[in-house]
Amino acid sequence: MHPEKKYRSIIYRTTLNMKRILYILAIALSLLACTDEIDKSNRFTFTGETVADFMLNRSDRYSHMITLFKRAGLFSLLNTYGQYTLFLPDNEAVEKFVAEQDSIYHATIGTPQFINTGITSPFVEDMSDSMANVLARTHTLEVIHRTANMGDGALVSRNFNHHFIGINYAVKGENYYIMLNNSAAIICGDNEVENGIVHLVDKVIQPTQKTVPELIKSCGFFTLFSAALQETHFCDSIASYIDITYNPDDYTPSAYTNLSVVAETKYYKYTGFVEPDEVFHKNGIYTLDDLKAFAEKWYGAEDKDDPKSPQNALYKFVAYHFVERELPYNRIIVFGKMSDNMDMEHYMMEGYDRYDYFETMHGKLMKVVKPLSKPEGIDVFVNYSNRQLPYNIEMHNHLNVRVIPLTEFIATKEEYALFDQSAMNGIVHPIDKILVYDEDEMSGNILNERLRFDVLSLLPELSCNDIRFRVPSNQGEYHVKIPEGYSKNLKIRNGEANCRNDYFGYFGDGLYVCNFSDISFRLPHVPERVYEIRFGWTLPIAYLGSIEFPMQMYVDNKIEGLPFDLQIGVDYGAKIGWEPDEVTYDNGFENDKSLRAKGYMKAPDVIRISGKAARNYYDFTAVPLRKIVTRKYLDGADHWIRFRYVGEYDYSYFLDYIELVPLKIINDPTKPEDRH
Repeated sequence: MHPEKKYRSIIYRTTLNMKRILYILAIALSLLACTDEIDKSNRFTFTGETVADFMLNRSDRYSHMITLFKRAGLFSLLNTYGQYTLFLPDNEAVEKFVAEQDSIYHATIGTPQFINTGITSPFVEDMSDSMANVLARTHTLEVIHRTANMGDGALVSRNFNHHFIGINYAVKGENYYIMLNNSAAIICGDNEVENGIVHLVDKVIQPTQKTVPELIKSCGFFTLFSAALQETHFCDSIASYIDITYNPDDYTPSAYTNLSVVAETKYYKYTGFVEPDEVFHKNGIYTLDDLKAFAEKWYGAEDKDDPKSPQNALYKFVAYHFVERELPYNRIIVFGKMSDNMDMEHYMMEGYDRYDYFETMHGKLMKVVKPLSKPEGIDVFVNYSNRQLPYNIEMHNHLNVRVIPLTEFIATKEEYALFDQSAMNGIVHPIDKILVYDEDEMSGNILNERLRFDVLSLLPELSCNDIRFRVPSNQGEYHVKIPEGYSKNLKIRNGEANCRNDYFGYFGDGLYVCNFSDISFRLPHVPERVYEIRFGWTLPIAYLGSIEFPMQMYVDNKIEGLPFDLQIGVDYGAKIGWEPDEVTYDNGFENDKSLRAKGYMKAPDVIRISGKAARNYYDFTAVPLRKIVTRKYLDGADHWIRFRYVGEYDYSYFLDYIELVPLKIINDPTKPEDRH
């Protein structure tokens, strides 16, 4: 019997179904919020109403929000087909908010601490149309979000103001509540209506107005880091918000895929991993001069008298704390169920550490990890080390830097209780150790491994504009077209590049490339040494027969090898002798050697397709593969990898990830490269 017939009889493993602690907790809290605080007469079940009807039928309690939505021109929208989430404060909450904002405005006007709240009267009816628009949009999302899927961090889609709504938990009296931006509590959630869901909240959600540096400066517990921001003028580097010259109407959606939209916005966003003052104090740092001396120990004394120089030690120290992307806690490492129709556990191996690499504004990499294989796997760490001792012994206090979840942080001290980590152009995460970059430690330990980069993670603009990990809205778009010039790390000489979410691949996404494509990626700045460069791809459709679809690879515009056939994996990998491990006598060892000699590798087993490891997944379309491109010394400068389709007939493929592998990892016979 032909092996392929035998393969098809194998029972696939069931898909992952374990629910994580955070989401179980969210469910419990939402139930407590409704059953303990609100009597049963106030619980609303499915009644056939729309979101707009829900407010109209209770207009005695929600007339102010009805007015705001009408003035914003959104009320009729909430009466139409769709999937909307509304966070709904009652009249008393709206009146209290307006009075407070008016008071702040008049108390600070004419002072250096002036706060323009946008509200200059204590009466709701005097609110400007622009402010009514902001408030209405702040409370509305175009995707259904149930409390069961609200994990510590933020909702997984943005509101109509293009901002994430932060999520944390808090205790009020004897009850636990889901909090929005650490201010408004959900007091009765999950009221289903025809076109969405309504959550009742006890306060108006405060619109985000501060930039990242302004947020850090406003907190009395980030004073040392804020002083360093001011001293280096690095605050100017993280103050941008939006590219007003970008217009999506200048581009057309993809004609090669359904459910496609052009990237709608081009925001600039930043995430800061920041030490509270108490962390510095534990390390004997109490003044800015102390912090300068500490920075010089790790980054040297170049341009010592010019703190604005990128070569200055304090400047480097500050810059390494920021990445040019917006990462709420639950998007630093994406894990678990994001929404009703997007679950990351469908795509990744259960119990395997999740990690990603981000290039910081210092130009050096940081590694973020959720170590699911360890007891501390519920947490997220920066520069997590599996070694008992660091490569550089002086780094022992600067590895495994834990990102502190907001729920935990605000419960630590009274002065932290009101901290809202969301800024207009990003987010700030408190950390529990001083974060530094040491070249010896990073090259010898943290980054001395196979470096696998999801291709979408290489484009930080996608994280700034709700493109990567986008939860489809009412229109159901799964593809977002990336125009040429949109991302600084992507060049599109020809063809199209479309971001696709909810797709079998590394982190459940990939780049759909088509239309006689010719695209290039800038490789991340990695420690200097020789790397083997590889990439993984899959096919949306395959064609059997003699037609080939050739791809020519380049690195730094130098041709690397002969063109190879994108369809090399069709017909169960027969063209290159691919075999699943379970039908070999040695669990695939010799088959791996044979494939590598031909310039290919099986896909990693951490990726799951239909519940099965991608390494051993097969169907009629094609087996997923990795292509070995070349070996090259990467010296810290910019290097580009180019994918140029050179076929006669148009073809499309999904580009999934790029791997940079130090030769030591490949050549060490005592510790062969794992299959993950």
